[in-house]
Amino acid sequence: MEVFNDEERKHIMDYEDQQMMECNDNPMVHIHVHIYNTETDIADDHQHAVMGVSGPAETAGRSHVHSIRTRTSFVDGHWHWVDIMTDRAVAMPDDTHTHYFAGRTSMDNGHCHNFSDVTNLSPDMLMEEEDEDVLPPYKKHCKYKYKRPDDEEYN
Repeated sequence: MEVFNDEERKHIMDYEDQQMMECNDNPMVHIHVHIYNTETDIADDHQHAVMGVSGPAETAGRSHVHSIRTRTSFVDGHWHWVDIMTDRAVAMPDDTHTHYFAGRTSMDNGHCHNFSDVTNLSPDMLMEEEDEDVLPPYKKHCKYKYKRPDDEEYN
């Protein structure tokens, strides 16, 4: 396992953030994120917290997903990496949406942990069809109401 000092780690994270911004030319997605906060299952007689802010929205059909890249809390002398994608947006009755997420941590200290939960709520970005002419192109993809991932019409 390669070990990085704080300066090297900061440079790697800055580079990855820059790459993420450059690979997506849609400025609207850079402001759409979700907060997540959960605990892993118990393995080797302990568990970890997994919390943070997701990556920006990435288009998935007529919905979107978010990356979750972080490390767990430091427990029992170690931590684990988490690198997953959320499921597509799930509409809520109050014009907000959330995302399911689930995954497994990296293998560290001879074990890994499973986790699953939902992100916090975020407002749906809806607009009327007649307003589409006056909006910048990057907002036009937001006209679709987010639906459950199993709704065939929106997959």
